[in-house]
Amino acid sequence: MKGLEMVGMKCVGNMKLLTEPLSRIGVFASRSDDPAVGIIREQWAMKKGREHRCIVGTFHSKAECEILYFVLKSGGYAVWFMGCSLPAKLPDFCKRAIRFRKLLIVSCFNCEHHSYATARYCAHLVDMCSSYLVIWSMKENGMIAPIYNKACTKGKWVERF
Repeated sequence: MKGLEMVGMKCVGNMKLLTEPLSRIGVFASRSDDPAVGIIREQWAMKKGREHRCIVGTFHSKAECEILYFVLKSGGYAVWFMGCSLPAKLPDFCKRAIRFRKLLIVSCFNCEHHSYATARYCAHLVDMCSSYLVIWSMKENGMIAPIYNKACTKGKWVERF
């Protein structure tokens, strides 16, 4: 994403994760009641971490947060687009990842909580900054459906679980 410039953008972490020409996996995950999906998602995230891959996401849902945790814990990289202000306090695994230059957290907003509009904007940034998408438990009329449809129309590789 060379040349990406957003007015008012605040970030913490390794900016090269966004500006260097590398393959980034956009991840989206909705809640699933199926425990097997959770196990498969966790195994996938740990594998991507061991492969030192870079994921991009909004990490709003619990499932997305688990993906972030397992990728970073297993040695991978991540870019986190937040639909709200940067938090005053980060979890320890995020602090560690920032210290080792494995995480970039980006915010373009100055509000305490994300809204539907800011979450949707960040989801589009994830799509724009990723080489391909991985979608877990997508709801047919959910927020990710238009991103999925646009990616498919443009010929972007999308993997659905």
